[in-house]
Amino acid sequence: MAEITIRISDRMLKVVGALLIIVFLLWGFSHLWQSGVFRAKYQLRLFVPAAQDLYVGAPVRLDGMPVGTVISLELAPNSADSSRRIEVVLRIEKRFQNLIREDSSAALMTGGLFGGKVVNLQRGFAGPPVSAGGEIRVIPVKEVTLPSILDVLGKKAGCQNEVSSSLDAKPSTGVKQSPTTRGPN
Repeated sequence: MAEITIRISDRMLKVVGALLIIVFLLWGFSHLWQSGVFRAKYQLRLFVPAAQDLYVGAPVRLDGMPVGTVISLELAPNSADSSRRIEVVLRIEKRFQNLIREDSSAALMTGGLFGGKVVNLQRGFAGPPVSAGGEIRVIPVKEVTLPSILDVLGKKAGCQNEVSSSLDAKPSTGVKQSPTTRGPN
């Protein structure tokens, strides 16, 4: 059998290798650019009573739109107020700073059916924008959980059972109802 030998010059290998490296670097740079790594950011703080299921890297949303991430969760120093036990530091994209004003508020909400918590900021319209390092007030939100839904449904079913049993136990008035007659067929 005859062997076929394909010769690729060293120069061609170097060119192809350089092109592959350039393509990989461009792909990595575009991925970082789209993720917002190169965008200017600033920090805001908020204090919450508990941070269960909130983690560093959790999304921060402004009226539902992603604008940043949680970068720090720490015990608040010298906090005698039970509603200010955990300090949460947020990193927000600078382009949204004018939308977060003094009357803006924050709430910890469940990110999805099985997801962890997210910080949702409600946009404010009065006062100047919150400056870098400033604090946003937190509004407590009652979470709807599966046990609470089942409890409400159980109470609703219990009320309906009471109503139907009270209607069944109603004493008869002694008036006899005539059978319903059908019209001509």
